[in-house]
Amino acid sequence: MDIKLPFKHEDEKGFLNKIHPLIRFILPFILVIPFLIIYDVYLVIAVILFVILFNFVFRLHLIKILSKLKALIPFILLITIFIPFYVGNTVFFQLNIGISLNIYKEGLVFALNLLFRILGAAFIFLTFLMSLTYSEFIEALTKLRVIPSFFIGSIVIMLHYIPILAKSNKKVLDAQDLRGKNFTSYWQRLKTHAFIMGKNVVHNMERSEKLYESLKMRGFSGKITFSSKKIKLADILIVVIFLFIIISLIYFVHLKQIHTEVLKLFIL
Repeated sequence: MDIKLPFKHEDEKGFLNKIHPLIRFILPFILVIPFLIIYDVYLVIAVILFVILFNFVFRLHLIKILSKLKALIPFILLITIFIPFYVGNTVFFQLNIGISLNIYKEGLVFALNLLFRILGAAFIFLTFLMSLTYSEFIEALTKLRVIPSFFIGSIVIMLHYIPILAKSNKKVLDAQDLRGKNFTSYWQRLKTHAFIMGKNVVHNMERSEKLYESLKMRGFSGKITFSSKKIKLADILIVVIFLFIIISLIYFVHLKQIHTEVLKLFIL
């Protein structure tokens, strides 16, 4: 399992580079928060289609985004997989595995809807995060002015150690393969990877503490600064456009009717 941070390389150029990093950081929140609050599957579909179109127009790396999303699927499933067993009243199916477990219809519908919304939110956030470089992401955090500087410093150190931990885990798994340990399934490999990562996190907490202390001895106050980069009128206009689009989709566009008519065209 290869884990890399979802940021583009510093040398990669594109049209989105002209947009201020803070704006690119805010845009996914404008799109995602409404459909996480509003229980409307048609709104989720419309926003996802809009972001896919956004990917094609600005030539973003859609395949890379989907590959990153694939790595998140097991964790998203863990959030929703148990909901059908305890939410609802109408029994849809009954499992007999030594004990009798009911799968409720209402819970299944709710779990599928929640799964779809979380996957959509993850896809949208990855789209915009992968348009940022690592330094632009940290710059966006500092420009928010609502996150304490010491917390941003902690995020920087944490992000620094994620690839190191992943590389260390991969070496351990490769060593196990060379010694003849076979993994029969993806889930078994994921479980082993998680166990090794848990041990490495504990071990590397001491390393991160030493790193932080050494930075303090060299005068690091916890505050990260960047050369000033002003937000332009065009950046504000982009935010206004995104707000107009999401408000239109919620209040003025009859999404259900549009989806129904489109489905009729394909069925006929």
